Amino acid sequence: MLRYCIAQILIVASIAALAADDPDIRALMTEEEFAASGLSRLSDEEIEAINRWLIRYTAQDAEKMLDTSPAVQEIDNEAIRSSIDGQFNGWNGPTRFHLKNGQIWETRSTRVYSYSAIDPEVEITKNWMGIFRMRILETGQAINVRRVQ
Repeated sequence: MLRYCIAQILIVASIAALAADDPDIRALMTEEEFAASGLSRLSDEEIEAINRWLIRYTAQDAEKMLDTSPAVQEIDNEAIRSSIDGQFNGWNGPTRFHLKNGQIWETRSTRVYSYSAIDPEVEITKNWMGIFRMRILETGQAINVRRVQ
């Protein structure tokens, strides 16, 4: 089971590694993920061996996993729950939302919705067509969005 969990973490981490110059598993995982995986007990040399493997894996095998792995597809389809960081006044055409998890999303329509809240919780889901929809949990109002960052 531990090997399965570590494999899942490394698969997800390798996706982020695609954009990195020299991926380091310690930077790709949160502190909680790193500790929970048991990797914190490894020596620096063992961590470097994992980093070398991660580079090779990303270059050779990761793209295949994105298309064929049910586990990766399940993670990709999971809802994202976070809060909009700070004052929220709804949306009016192209509107960007900075979430507390660090992600930035933008509306995909010109719809208008007025609602004032501080740090409202949101849920972002992806439908079968690959379109993301953000719903304000307090009100149930939703709009199609795309991830900017």
